[in-house]
Amino acid sequence: MTGIAALTILLCVYAAGELIAQKTKAVFSTVLGIALILLAGFWSGALPRTLIEDAQVSGFGNLIAGILIVSLGTTIDFPEIKRQWKVVVISICCVLGSVAAIILLGGPIMGMDMAVAGAPIFAGGSAATLIMTTTLKEKGLELAGTFCIVLYVTQKFIGVPIASLLLRRTALRFREEPELVAQYSEQVQETSVQRKRGLLELPALFSRPSVYLAKLGMVAVAAYYTAKLTNGAVHYFVLCLVMGALFFALGFLEKGILAKTQSGGLITFFVTILIFSNLATTTPQQVVSVLVPLLAAAVLGVAGTVAVGFVAGKLLKVPFGLAVSLGISCTFGFPTTMLIPQEVSEAIGRNDREKAAILNYLLPKMLTAGFVTVTIASVLIAGFVVNML
Repeated sequence: MTGIAALTILLCVYAAGELIAQKTKAVFSTVLGIALILLAGFWSGALPRTLIEDAQVSGFGNLIAGILIVSLGTTIDFPEIKRQWKVVVISICCVLGSVAAIILLGGPIMGMDMAVAGAPIFAGGSAATLIMTTTLKEKGLELAGTFCIVLYVTQKFIGVPIASLLLRRTALRFREEPELVAQYSEQVQETSVQRKRGLLELPALFSRPSVYLAKLGMVAVAAYYTAKLTNGAVHYFVLCLVMGALFFALGFLEKGILAKTQSGGLITFFVTILIFSNLATTTPQQVVSVLVPLLAAAVLGVAGTVAVGFVAGKLLKVPFGLAVSLGISCTFGFPTTMLIPQEVSEAIGRNDREKAAILNYLLPKMLTAGFVTVTIASVLIAGFVVNML
């Protein structure tokens, strides 16, 4: 197939995945829609298995992924993380608990390669999935790569019902506390603080999409050569995230810089399709063969999250249901971390005052938890465990 035809088909598949997510209000995520369409096309023969190769996505996707992850580092809101320190501690502890449970207890059940590959995926995030699938492909572990993709596209169905149920119970108890309802019924307005000029901040003259892209590329190059200095001990993508945050703090990169490049959608498309490149060689038998590891990873991941959430919640005096919900946010991330508190506040609040209080209590915590688990913790965990393969 010609390159332009293959690329156009993939663009249509991507668009269809986004439309599915929009129509189902993110119940069926974009990545799930894309995975199902590609699998149906490959297995039926409607799409050639060389589709992604013909579109030449893999080479460019691997190159551009570093830029995408650098941009993620610029979204880290350090003041909010500091304010929500209990949320951060509980979220990270729960994610580590789920990863430990999957690797230590799941290794004998599903095999160590499967357990190590799946643990960071349960911890959440496309970046972690990209790290694992890329490494697994290089090492010839195709079945483990298929397992990662299946877990990645289905993990939302593991976490969303649990978080929804537990947050409802938390909201029911919350609304019976008049002092808490009064405290959270009005959104606290933060006084704006004049941002200091960053040490490496460039003049306004350089505020252009082309310059934004160039700066992202420079930081990605710095991350690449820094990773080379570690002899692979620290993964390139991990350093992309770290350096993105560092150069944002220094003022060299702007907050949410990818959106300012006017190319964020195209970059996200290439990286997303790259994750699904393994599906071209995936067979129905392989998908069926990873169902047992999928079940094991789901059960052990949830068990580890619940166990650690119970202990961490007790120590930090956070309700059990809320603590577990913070940890399990790794399986769905944003925008679901926004949608669930909104749905819970509407369902549990008996009047506008209670609805506002419940939303103001739950929403900042869930947003912070999802960001910490999916954007930060999962990437760091993937960069660490990938050396165990």
